[in-house]
Order: sequence, then C-alpha cells, then structure tokens
Amino acid sequence: MNIIDTLRFFRLKLKLTQKEMMPDYTDPSTYSKIESERRSLKVSELEEILSHISVNAEEFFNFATFDKEQQDFRKYFYYCANHLENKSTKQKLLNYYFSLKSKQDKTLRELSNYIAIKNFFHDHWPEIDEISSEEITNTLEELLNKSFYLQYDYVITSNLIRFFNAKEADLLVAKMFPIKYEEQRDFTTKKFAHNILINLITLRLYAKDYNGAEKFIKLAKKQDKQNENYNFKLNLQYLTNLLNYLLDGEPVYMERVYDFIHLLENAGDINHANNVKKEVKMLTHERDSEKILNNYTIGLLKES
Repeated sequence: MNIIDTLRFFRLKLKLTQKEMMPDYTDPSTYSKIESERRSLKVSELEEILSHISVNAEEFFNFATFDKEQQDFRKYFYYCANHLENKSTKQKLLNYYFSLKSKQDKTLRELSNYIAIKNFFHDHWPEIDEISSEEITNTLEELLNKSFYLQYDYVITSNLIRFFNAKEADLLVAKMFPIKYEEQRDFTTKKFAHNILINLITLRLYAKDYNGAEKFIKLAKKQDKQNENYNFKLNLQYLTNLLNYLLDGEPVYMERVYDFIHLLENAGDINHANNVKKEVKMLTHERDSEKILNNYTIGLLKES
C-alpha cells in the first residue's frame, strides 16, 4: 500500500470518518481531497494525522510501501532461497537478475540486489554467473572510498566479505564500525552490519586465525548497545564458546555449543541447527580425538 492507501486502511479499521482524521482544519474537505488524491499530503500534515489518531509512525510505515520493486525483490529472493525448484518464482527473480545484468550503471540498491543474487544462487542455478574478480575489486574500492555507509553498503559487504583478504577486511571494518548514528539506524541496517562481523569471525575460525577471530569477537561485543538483535548475540556467544573450545579444549565450552544447537532445534530452526552441527564437526575434527568426539557428540556430530 502507498501512503494514501495506508491512511485509508487505518481510518477504516479505526472506524473514523474522513472529517475525524483532520478535525482542526478549517476546510472539512481537506482530508477528503487528500484521500482521493486531489490534493497532495504534506509531511507536517501526515505527522498531525498520525498523532491525532494515535498511530505510531513506525507501525504506519510498516504497512506503507515506498518501493514496491524492492519489496517484490526481497519476497522473490527469500521464497526462492527456500524453494529452489519453484519455476514460476524463479523465473521472476531471473528476469530481474537479467535486467540488472544488462545495466552498466547500477544504483547502490541495484548493485546490492545483483550481488546478493549472484552470491546465493550461483551455486544452485546455472543461469546465475559467479561474482567476478573485477566486480569484487571495484566494489571494494568503492566501499573503501566512502565515509558514511547505508543499509545497502552493509548488505553488499555481508555478501562479499568472504572474497576479501584479511588486510582488505580489516581496512573496511575499521571504517564501517562502530556504526555511525547507530541509535537512529533501523533494525535491518544493523542486522546486516552485525552479519558482517559474524561472517568474519566464522571465516577466521576456518582459517585457524584464532587471534583474528578473537579480535572481531571483541569488536562484535561492543555492538548492539540497545540489545535489539538477540539472534546476533546468540550467534556471537556460540562462536565465542567454539573459539574457547578450540583454544583450551575445555568440555564446558562444547557443552555450551550444544546448548545453542538445542536452542535452535527447540525454536524450530532446523536448517540453522544442522549447519551449526556441520560447522562444529569440521572445525573441531583435527583437535578432537575419537574419544572426545564420542563423549560430547550427544548424537549431533555423528551425522555425515
């Protein structure tokens, strides 16, 4: 719904007349003209209306759609990610991908969507090209030249961080964190920013760069001061326990890792739980003897 449709939606749900939406205005037909789109709506008027009918601005804009194209992209992307063989939705996403591929000068949003499609679907669909080294180099250069980062910058970095070497990643993270004006940023922007750090910690663990992993864990623990992103905090604690186990071998840390896996399973996030099991098995394989594996698998790490 656009803004006018959303105003109409709330008016009808609250059982208000058009006149009751703007009762203090001299001309009682003002709101009627706005809703029928015979008159433009000013930002100050929208603020007054929402205040008068006691609708929170954040709730209002969760119903209102400014960018249907982006909304459709995210809908198709996430649906296809969970239904790779659905032909009709796949074709819609492919059509969008090919339209982006043919554009030489992409907006930041278009570049973000283009890289996200390539990053995820290249391994699943033959129609999707892999991210080229030129795209990686050019995008990194653009990111490093910025002094302020938007949501799409964080999305791009979250998708590309695995392609950057340690020095490049360190340089970029030093510019992106701490998040400027964090308290004013929306949850989605901060979520993708936090994903960058989770991805980096995981990459450092796979590279056996435990000092690097510890460095990013310390940085990550300074984020989310408002305690909004519990998924981020839980994943961060899991990686901290995994690192401590890899460093010290103390069983208590592995027990906490299993607590995290059980939490995911109990919450119904089976795919994430299975991915964590595989990750733990891979990262602890060389450290653990067969005896330790048998003692602490609790039926989790024995799966092939």
